Amino acid sequence: MSWRILPESIYESRMAGCALGGALSVACFIPGAVAVVHAPEGCVHQAFSMLHAMINDSDVWIVPEILVSSFGDREVIFGGEDCLSAALDRAAVESPDLIIVVTSCIPETIGDDCGAVCARHLYADRILYVPASGFLGGSAKDGENAVLTALATRSPVAKSVFGTVALIGEKNLEFEADLNYAEVERLLAKLGLRVTVRFCRNGNYATLMQLGSSQCFVLRDERVAAAGKVFGERFGRPVIPEFPRGLSGCFLFLCDVGKACNVPEEKITAAMESETAYQNAMLAKFAGLSGRSVFLGAEPFSGTCAVAREAITRLSMEERSDGFPIRLPFYLPIGTAGVEKMLSLWRGATNHG
Repeated sequence: MSWRILPESIYESRMAGCALGGALSVACFIPGAVAVVHAPEGCVHQAFSMLHAMINDSDVWIVPEILVSSFGDREVIFGGEDCLSAALDRAAVESPDLIIVVTSCIPETIGDDCGAVCARHLYADRILYVPASGFLGGSAKDGENAVLTALATRSPVAKSVFGTVALIGEKNLEFEADLNYAEVERLLAKLGLRVTVRFCRNGNYATLMQLGSSQCFVLRDERVAAAGKVFGERFGRPVIPEFPRGLSGCFLFLCDVGKACNVPEEKITAAMESETAYQNAMLAKFAGLSGRSVFLGAEPFSGTCAVAREAITRLSMEERSDGFPIRLPFYLPIGTAGVEKMLSLWRGATNHG
């Protein structure tokens, strides 16, 4: 009998959890806010275990605090609204800037009126109710979008401040998120633009409420496209769909953001010329890879192969099935910095192969 080995396939969709987990990945990392989960303890334990595991591989060094309503068998039969009310009382003791209430499958299934419980609480003006609904609410990205959208509805629409950009949907537990941010910030600086809000990363409630004054919104990626659509409509601002993908993505990014923020055409052109020189200098450091034959293998994240192939072409390398096998980065390389790191890995692998 002959066996055929299938290439490894690791796609984000296979890792997607329920909406509760996605909602908590945003709600748990806002300084001054408290996350309250109306759910059985088992649901929260599972979600917290996921967050804790991801923290170990991220640059976040805080363990989030989650208050749970401890929904049990009795509540399944008779309703759990009293449990939620008690959990809100515990959260209010800390006098937080905001209490974010998210729900799991069971209270939504039995019909708990969580919105009414939140509305009649003494801290109602500081409570944000997000019906995540666990698997009934969709996947993890649906939970992320739900919290982002709910928070945006509390931010006032204000006159836009020229030269300001808000980043939407950075992942709190994404590996090297701050390095990716630094690359986006570097490109924006070429246009004379600055980031005022990272929605929601490392920003307290007061900072997040400045969202409405941003001249333009830049989404982390298509995962938060649903929230981006709501933001664009609510605030009437342009929305850029993603961080720059690889080398050519930098030029598209500079052009799109520049036009969205009414940057003069000559300044956009100068920024692109500057980036061309910057990329050429970076690629020159990897001239030793020129002429190498490589094999990319399976694509771990959609779009990674396209970024890699562009770099291969720019360095006069060759992609062949019998080439040296190189591992692609798990996440899509962001901008020139992401490509530089990828090429460093390639150089190390081929030199020792």
